[in-house]
Parts: sequence; structure tokens; C-alpha cells
Amino acid sequence: MKLLQAVEVVARRAGDVAMAKFRANLQVETKADGTPVTEADRAAERAARELISEQFPDDGIVGEELGESKTGAKRRWFVDPIDGTKAFVRGVPLWGTLVAVAEGEQVLAGAMYFPALGELICAERGAGCFWNGRPARVSSTASLSAATLLTTDARGQPSALQALLAKGQVCRTWGDCYGYLLVATGRADAMVDPILSPWDSAALQPIIEEAGGVFQSVDGRRTAFGGSAVATNAALAEAVMEVLRPNPSTPITAPGQLDFTKGGGKVDVVTQDARTGEVLMVAHADAEAVAKTLETREMHYTSRTRGLWHKGGTSGNVQKVVSLSTDCDRDALLAQVIPAGPACHENTRSCFASAPAPDALTALDRTILERAANGGGGDGKSYTAKLLGNENLRLKKIGEEAAELLVALTQRDTARATEEGADLIYHALVALRGVGIGLDEVRAVLAQRAKPK
Repeated sequence: MKLLQAVEVVARRAGDVAMAKFRANLQVETKADGTPVTEADRAAERAARELISEQFPDDGIVGEELGESKTGAKRRWFVDPIDGTKAFVRGVPLWGTLVAVAEGEQVLAGAMYFPALGELICAERGAGCFWNGRPARVSSTASLSAATLLTTDARGQPSALQALLAKGQVCRTWGDCYGYLLVATGRADAMVDPILSPWDSAALQPIIEEAGGVFQSVDGRRTAFGGSAVATNAALAEAVMEVLRPNPSTPITAPGQLDFTKGGGKVDVVTQDARTGEVLMVAHADAEAVAKTLETREMHYTSRTRGLWHKGGTSGNVQKVVSLSTDCDRDALLAQVIPAGPACHENTRSCFASAPAPDALTALDRTILERAANGGGGDGKSYTAKLLGNENLRLKKIGEEAAELLVALTQRDTARATEEGADLIYHALVALRGVGIGLDEVRAVLAQRAKPK
């Protein structure tokens, strides 16, 4: 049985079992996570498991209600027997059965079946997406102001999601899996859920992508296992993510980019040494102070006693700005600076005396950032400046250093291998910074790949 056919058959089997109990007088239990469950959920999942085990006996199964089987299996099936149990128990037909099959984190095929509505959508990687047997396609809406934007529940959502929903022409909570069906069939333009489990999201990715859309987690990863979901048509993907995940490395170029209303006309400012990552101080700034900072490229703050305050204006301990960026709510500012002297009034480098010293790798990355921010650094004669100014040289050096490390490892020359490894890491950091990528972004990717024991 082909996977496209298999996910459809399993979804129909489980969904029909659930449908037989729809609008029946079922006892509703509350699980440990506060969500409801009924015998219909469990019966539907048992039906799905029986069919999968019969047709694919070597595969593992991960289900919302009955746990995981064959944990070491190469291929796993994900089953959500009733996605939208709250709707189900209230007699609302916007619930569905979700089935997906994956190898590792690559979802091969997925299906969503809505028995109360008579709709089924399924997709297989590279084979297309089909809605009741016909090819499915996302919309072509290219403007947020003309878009229909969906989420499962608008209450208590992060401010970024609230801001996104406010930008749409239509905002609705046609939620749970039904919203993703609407996106995949072009009847809505984007659907966002900040929290999802693997059985909620596995089927969604191939369906959205094979329908021509974009599926990613809220933090921008193209995965079905990111713990969240952002499904859009291709035209809106970038605009949606710009609202949901503002780029903290985007320079602040005007005070108007910040929200001063929450802090009584001021924003909090965290000032950090750009070379080491060490936090130097925390202060406040109003629009005037931010404007002056942008004008002079030296930090200005708002003091309760002095008003506008040019840091180091009299002592000489100025803070040269490397970058200014904002948090996701745009009511706090991160200032990365090169300090000319102590930051603290007690003549210490940092106001946080117990702050741990930055590691050598962080210090190196910050030095490279400083060179990049200064157009190569000072007179531009440093080796780092030369690399930052010549892409061909950067790429050539990575190849050379990698080859030298390989030779040292082959010869088991540990001292030389250590030196060559350091050289390769340095050149890689410079090359990454040359295209706007810093060590923090690399660390974030490594953190995403980490698997909990």
C-alpha cells in the first residue's frame, strides 16, 4: 500500500469510529494537561493502531491517547484521533482525525479527515496534496491587509501573534486542524498555533507544503516537530514571520521603532560589551536619548536626576555603539557597545560585579563583530578586516585551514590539530559574520538539534 493511500485509509478508519460517537452522551474526562478526552478518542486511536500494525508491522506508533510503541523503529506513525475534542464534545463539526508517517524528522505523508463535514485532505512528499480527490492549492493573497488569518484560540496569546492577527482583513478562530485545511485549500491565508504536540503537527507539514504553502515553527524552522506551527501561502510567509519573529539584529534607525508607552515614556536599556558579551549596566532611555544615541553613535540615557545623560560625557568613559536592537515587544533595547572605561559609578567595569567572564569563543565573536561594525576596524589593516573585505579570501582560507586540520588529524599530531582547529573556527566565524551570521545564531541551531535524554 502506498503511503498516500495508507494515511488516507487509516484516517478514515479512525475518523469513522469517532464519528459513530459524535453527539452521543459521552463521559468527558480531564487529562493531566487540562485537556478533555473521551472514549471516542481512545476507540478511534485503537482502530488506527490496529490497521497500522496490520499493514506496517515494523513501524512505530505515537498516539495522543495511548502513547508510543516500538520506540526504536526507523519509521513512525503519528495519530491524533480527534483533534479538537473541545469542539467534538460540544457537537461542533470542526474536528478532525490526523495521521502522519515519518522517518526521523522527515514527514513522508499526512492526512486530515473531517467526517462530520465530509472532507478529507492528504499529501505525500513529492506526490502532491489532494482535497476530496482533487488537487489542493493555497491562496495567492500577497498582502496581510487582505488576508484571512486564523488561530485556535485568541485568548492569552503572545503580543507578536496578537499584532499579526490585528493586521489581517479577517481574523477568525476556526481552530485546531480545521484552520490548516482552510489554508491548504486557499480558503484562508495563514494559521498560527504557538503550542502544538507532534501528533498535532506532523500531518500538517506535507499537506501545507505540497499544496504550495510554507510550514514552519514560530521560531522559523522548517519542521513539523518545532512545538508550534505557522502555515501560510508562499506569498505571505515572509511578512507573517516578520511580525511573529522580529529580527533582533535589525538595526534600530529611529526612535519610532520602539514602544515607549509601556514604560511611561521610556524603554529599558541593557548595555552589553560587544566584544565579550558581558552585561555592563541597565538603564532607561526616552525618545530624545535614543535619537541622540543614533545621531552621535555614543550611548545616551535618561536619568531621574539629570534628564538626558551622555554616558562618559564628563569622565571620558563613553560607550561607542556597535549595534542597537529591540526585544520582541519593542519596549526594551539591547545596546552592544565598545566601552572606553568603567560602566559603573563605583569605577568597576560592570555594574554587575558577580557576572561571569565571557568564554574565549564569545570574546572572539564579539571582536569580529566590532571589526565588522567599524567597516573592518580602525584603519582596516588588521587581518580580520582584510578577510571581512574580501569574500574570495574568506572562502579560500576556510578550505586551506580545513585541509591543514585534516592533515594534522591524519598524522595524529594533537598539538598541531588543536592549533589548526582554532584557526578553522576563527576563519569560519569571520566568514559567517561576512554574511551577517553571528555565533549566537549558530548556538541557536545547535540548541534546536539537541535531543533531551
